[in-house]
Order: sequence, then C-alpha cells, then structure tokens
Amino acid sequence: MAPSPACSISFDENHHGVFFAGQRLSGTVDIVLPKQKKVKGVLLKITGLGCVRWTETYGTGTTVMFSGREDFLTHTLDLVRAESEDPIELPPGRQIYRFSIVLPNTLPTSFEGDYGYIRYTVRVIFERPWKIDLTYKIAFTVVNQLNLNSVTPPLNVAVVQEHIKRFSCGPCRSAPLTINVMLPMTGYVPGQFILVTVDVSNQSGKCITEMKLKLRRQVQYRSKSPYEQEKSVYCTLAKYQCSGVDARGSAGYERRFLVPPEPPTRNDTIIRIAYFVEVTARVVGMACSPSVRVPVTIGTVPLRNLNKTQQRASIVEAHLTTASTISRKTLHGSVQSLKIPHTFEKATGGKEVSIHDDDVPPTLGAEPFAPRYPMFQFDADNIPITHGKPTAIAHAPTTKNATGNDNTTEADA
Repeated sequence: MAPSPACSISFDENHHGVFFAGQRLSGTVDIVLPKQKKVKGVLLKITGLGCVRWTETYGTGTTVMFSGREDFLTHTLDLVRAESEDPIELPPGRQIYRFSIVLPNTLPTSFEGDYGYIRYTVRVIFERPWKIDLTYKIAFTVVNQLNLNSVTPPLNVAVVQEHIKRFSCGPCRSAPLTINVMLPMTGYVPGQFILVTVDVSNQSGKCITEMKLKLRRQVQYRSKSPYEQEKSVYCTLAKYQCSGVDARGSAGYERRFLVPPEPPTRNDTIIRIAYFVEVTARVVGMACSPSVRVPVTIGTVPLRNLNKTQQRASIVEAHLTTASTISRKTLHGSVQSLKIPHTFEKATGGKEVSIHDDDVPPTLGAEPFAPRYPMFQFDADNIPITHGKPTAIAHAPTTKNATGNDNTTEADA
C-alpha cells in the first residue's frame, strides 16, 4: 500500500483553537507528500453544524430514532485546483498553505453532549480521480458572546423565591414548611461566585434530614425528524450537602458556588442550554422532596453597576469578581471583551470526543476534541490582570461532596 500524505492544521497564535463569533480565524495547512500524487484538487473546508440523535422505545416495543440537524457555517477554499478535467500531479515533499476567514457573529457556541453537539471543523480534502477522497480534519471552539448587561429583564436585581409545603391534607394537614432562596443577582460569567442564601422555617412535624444546594445545567435536545420531540439532560456542576432541620425548627444557610467554565446560556438552536440553582429539603418518608429552582444566566460579558452588597457577595479569598470598575469601552462589543483577562478551560466533566461521526469520516485521521470556554479573572482590587500569567482562581469553601456530576435525564431528575 502506498504511503498516505501527512497533514496538519494549526491556528495562528491560538494554541487551543478557541474563537469568538465575529473573530477572524486564520491558520496554516502543512502537507507532506511521501511521493508524487495525482489529484483533481486539494480543498480546505470549514464547517459548523448542530446534530442531535437519540432513540426512545415505547410500550408496544416500537423504537423511534429522533434526529435533527442545523448548518451554521460552510466555507470552501481551493488550495490546489486542476485547470482542466485532467488531474494534476503534486510533487513529493512539504507544501504549506495559508487560510483566513471572518467567522459570522451569529454562530452558536460549541458544545459536546450526550445526545448531540454543536461542532466546528476544518478539514483538508484530497480529491482523487477514480478513488475515494482522502480527508483530514480537526475541530475548533466557537464562543458566542453573551453580554449580561443587554439581557431583558435586567439580571443585576436580587431575586427571592419561596416554596411552601404542607404535608397530608384535610384535618391532618400540617403546618407549613417554608423555604426561601435568595440570590443577589442572576447574571454571572465563569470565574464569578454565586452567593446563595437559604432560610428554612419548618413548622411541620416532619424532620428534614439534610439540605442540598446545587448549581445545575440543563441541556435540551430538540429533534426535527420524524417529528419534533424534546429530551432534557441535567448535570450538577457543584453542590453542597448541609445539615438538616428538626421538626418545628428553623435554620439558615449561606454558600458560594464558583461558576465553572461553561457555554453561555442559549435557547435558539436545536441544543438549548440553561442553568439554575436548586435547593432541596430531604424529608423523611417522602419519595419526592420539596425543592426550589432559581434560574441564572451565564454569559461572557459581566454585569456592571452592581451595588456594594452585590459586590461583596462575589468576594471570596480576596477575589472580587464583579466588573464595576471596568470601562464600558472594554465591555462593549463581541471581541472587545477579550480584553478581560481569561484562560480557556474545558467544561465540567468535559472529555475529549471522537469527531469521526459528522459528515464524511476522515481517512487520514482526526484529532480528539473537547471545547473550551473562557474563565475570567480579576485581582483583589477588581481590576483586570494585564501582565504576566493569570493568577489562580480561588475556589469556593469546600464541604463534603462540594462538587459532583450526576447526569440524569428529565425522567430521573
């Protein structure tokens, strides 16, 4: 068997291959041919697409495959092209080609999930006469910026949610169990802390064995074939297990969740991502425990004009993670917010995946891929770090089971 071409793709000054929608994507294709090769052309193809796929089995024994697809980006560039129908012969040796495009500012953020993905790839295709084309590809991350200051209704407002539960009914109806959950604001960027304050008044005769506080992500997959269907998967990004509350007792809790590197909230593609804080009271003898959910929005441009209470809520170990002193010019626009110091990190539980399953399988190989998202950093004076390596992010105080992953479907949640 004749040796195959060796191919590599690299991005300019972008080791992790992370780009914001609206940025210029540029790089180099490096091809080494071990021997002379006949081709009709050598293509560079940049694509972005969303795919979902899962099966459901019903009581009749029928299994239905649900699927959906959305195409976000298609760009093709001829690196080499024959001027006639006859193939051309590429000489052996090394050949380097440049490429550059501006990414549309509407591209959704990359995501790899249990039942689908939003994925962007660059592939090199050797079009061969009378033979199967040879393909090599890599994936890159796109992040669509979400400016928390432009979301309606405003996110820089404190929110309180209350849940009242009475056990039994009629003359046996108990006094109420009341759970109040307060957040100083509902918009955050990765690297900030979410302060959760919980007040529990248990006037019932039931004993609460423990209180669970969680930061959770919901991914909703939406099919288009054979008909529209939804499937939700929940993931716990961080959690605390706290002491319980005796019957006819009360208690208060305060915990901080560090927002991990995660894709921004989004609800307009076949893969929709949302986040919420969940507080659950585990009650003896109850299969379904009372809980409170408070939606939060995760973005990439932090809130401005926070009051002192909101600022203090984000202080842990001398890290003030608000953006009150950052200029409006820095926070304005999509690419401009890159001026805020950041690193690019894999999401919670993020693992490298194979990218062989979208479109044409690569015949020359493909690099495993895991998307990365910005993790922002601020110094003790709430001023962006502008020199040297970014300092380590302080982590929230730990208790037992302070973090965890418990992927569950909607039926299990």
